[in-house]
Amino acid sequence: MRRLSSCTLPTTNGPLTLRVYGRELRDDRPWVACSSGDLDGRSGVMLRVHDACMTSEVLGSLKCDCAMQLRRSQALIAQRGGVLIYTPQEGRGIGLAQKVAAYALQEERGLDTVDANRALGLADEERDYACVPLILADHGVQSVKLVTNNPFKVEQLSALGITVESCEPIWAAGAFDVCSSYLTTKIRRMGHAEPEEQLLLCAETEDSGEQGGSEPSRSRAEAAASTATNSTSRRGPRDGPPQQAESSRAATAGGEQAQMKAEADGSEGRQREGGDGVVTQTSDGNPACPPHPGRRSLPIARL
Repeated sequence: MRRLSSCTLPTTNGPLTLRVYGRELRDDRPWVACSSGDLDGRSGVMLRVHDACMTSEVLGSLKCDCAMQLRRSQALIAQRGGVLIYTPQEGRGIGLAQKVAAYALQEERGLDTVDANRALGLADEERDYACVPLILADHGVQSVKLVTNNPFKVEQLSALGITVESCEPIWAAGAFDVCSSYLTTKIRRMGHAEPEEQLLLCAETEDSGEQGGSEPSRSRAEAAASTATNSTSRRGPRDGPPQQAESSRAATAGGEQAQMKAEADGSEGRQREGGDGVVTQTSDGNPACPPHPGRRSLPIARL
């Protein structure tokens, strides 16, 4: 494989350098790299290795969050500098036709994404990242900070000799509202990093941090990401403590009664926050997010 062509590409996120790799100019499965900034000789370069998902990125499917992750990755690369490698490995490497067949089994038999692949005699993972070292070498990249939730990618790239300095999980706003079952399966059965509460809150305030907050939220998110990705044990979605939910609802009811009493007395009253039943604190006083799946998603970033 070699670099076939390159150009400067104007995008909604600003100008990027586009490079296409393959065996020949008419290669029908090219690998694509979009980069921002001068990467030659740099270490700790932000890297996203993103596999094609026609159903989501082109056809607008809501069965996965691939399109959301791609758009967020593009914005991150444009903002911070780095490279996004787009690979022709649809459906975790099984191809579009087999992926659609797996979708049919999920619909007909209620299987999740892992069991549907296995029912077709396919592996959980069939992706191959052997082309990535060549592409990074072509950009002069010495080491990377990998943007991923997937430990498989970390293991594969490290095995290929790529120095992965750290990892940053990537979660798109509203993802659990769109495809909670799929994301839960990836966390529980494929070891994907889950959205840590502090990471969610840091990402939510990313804009305010850039506007002069006491601590840039990006550094806090990176620290949380490193801990989540390097964990040897993965937890499934956490259920919110029922006693806290009851406490929140009680607070809401009490607030409403106080409000009505204040109005009846002709004085100003204050209704206590938390009327949507969302747990706002854990037992140790730390901020908490609503339990998922099926929860009201917090905005992850406004890019």
